[in-house]
Amino acid sequence: MQKFLETDTLRTFAQEQGPLIYLILFAAFLFQTGFLLGPAIPGNPLIFAAGLLANPATGPLNLFVLILVVSAGVFTGNLLNYAQGKKTGPAVKKRERWRQNIENAEVFFEKHGARTVALATFVPFIRAFVPFVAGMGRMDYRRFVISSLIGAFAWISVWSVLGYYLGQFKIVQDNLTKIILGIVLLVSVVATVKLIAGRRKK
Repeated sequence: MQKFLETDTLRTFAQEQGPLIYLILFAAFLFQTGFLLGPAIPGNPLIFAAGLLANPATGPLNLFVLILVVSAGVFTGNLLNYAQGKKTGPAVKKRERWRQNIENAEVFFEKHGARTVALATFVPFIRAFVPFVAGMGRMDYRRFVISSLIGAFAWISVWSVLGYYLGQFKIVQDNLTKIILGIVLLVSVVATVKLIAGRRKK
């Protein structure tokens, strides 16, 4: 696993796949945001590494195409997740124990839905749940689409551009495995802290 995360190995893999690599990334990020099991795929490290491979000095990818394709994957996943939540919502709402939670979600997304959907895209784990809950809460579909599109493009642009520019430095190329593992650890800690803080506040 460690060898696969090395710059040379990733570059070779991307070269062997050719244009298919964009389809692979599209599918990976669609799964990341389209299903509740999506957090199993580490989104931030993956797009950072892809951005690094978009630098002409380190890889064969095109930064502009990368951002468009992966953003489309995130956006499509959000729409799919929203549809699942909307379909599930009425059945869950019939259950007495869940009715109040669904009604609270409806009120919340009516007031803060657009900002929440856009910002949640940046937060590990949360990004896979917010679209589903937005669907259950019957957030206005047009507002969801716009905010989801903005969030998807912003998130992918930030991390891919970060990888693109930092990837030109040899110290980053030589220590990509450590950087990726560091990103995974950092976002996991942040997500855990937010979860604990949220539970205490509740």
